[in-house]
Amino acid sequence: MTDTDAKNTSAEQAASAKRAKPAPKKSERESPKGRLRGGLAVILASLALIASGYLWYVMFYESADLFSRDIVSALDRIESDSNQALDTLAGSQADIRALKETQDAIRASLEKVNSDLRRNRLEWALTETEQLMIIANNRLQLARDSTSALAALRAADRQLQQLAMPKFLPVRRELAREISSLESHEKLDIGGITLSLASQADNVDRLPLALDIRLREIEQARIPAGENKAQVASADGNWRQSARSLWQDILSLVRIREDVASQRPLLPPEQQYFLRENLRLMLYSAQQAILQGSVPTYQQNLKSAQRLLKDYFDVESQVVTAMQAELNRLHSAKILTEMPDITASLSTLRRLSGRSEAP
Repeated sequence: MTDTDAKNTSAEQAASAKRAKPAPKKSERESPKGRLRGGLAVILASLALIASGYLWYVMFYESADLFSRDIVSALDRIESDSNQALDTLAGSQADIRALKETQDAIRASLEKVNSDLRRNRLEWALTETEQLMIIANNRLQLARDSTSALAALRAADRQLQQLAMPKFLPVRRELAREISSLESHEKLDIGGITLSLASQADNVDRLPLALDIRLREIEQARIPAGENKAQVASADGNWRQSARSLWQDILSLVRIREDVASQRPLLPPEQQYFLRENLRLMLYSAQQAILQGSVPTYQQNLKSAQRLLKDYFDVESQVVTAMQAELNRLHSAKILTEMPDITASLSTLRRLSGRSEAP
């Protein structure tokens, strides 16, 4: 026998001896902690059994149709509905994106419209201000009406004040200077002068002519001569008295006048109409000249009208005297030929707003 066989034999004997030992008693293996765990396990197993039985009862008796349904088809329908819902959601998201793009486009359009409105409102306000300044210059330079020009400049200043833009402060500075110069300027009542001239032109037909006065004087001179001749013929019957009467008649045929140079020839009746129309035309020409600012023409027409009144009308009548006095007052009225320059504000406005000069 080899050493290996000996070792195997001793190992088998030791294993047989181990199996031959008696097992420990049951009471020795079990402890209080083991009994508690075993009880809990039994209770949990019982509860699980009861719950399983209740679920089977519910499934078989109260929901027995669950087993008769086609679960696969239901799952397919659910999957189809899910896919359709996903497609609908994708379409909704596309619609939302399209709506957002439309909203952005509408917002951009509204902003453009608001910008255009603001720009148009500014353009309209600047155009109105420019027109007011042009009106002021026309009224002052053409009609010499400083009152209307001052009102137009004040309206233009209020328009710029409402804009409240610092860019146009230089324009308001020029307007303030021009308004101040017009307020300190001596005002001429152009309207009163034109109305007075129109009133005098309407009274031309009421003026008595000097022709009527001279004819009356001639008639009065003839009547005493005839009476004296009759008295001489009745009183003196001899030839000496007759010769004296004849000599008196010869002397009455010749009259020496010292104011021949100042007397105008008598107008025939058919030319009296043109005389009055010429006088009326001179008054209207003076009115037009004062409106246009032509002071020399205005004064020349007044002088011509005064000369016509003196030469051809009865200067001793009250109507002619009143017209002469009024024409003298109008002729001696102080009329300024130089008006203030109010073009600086208009040029500044056009320069700052980028507008071209008027042709």
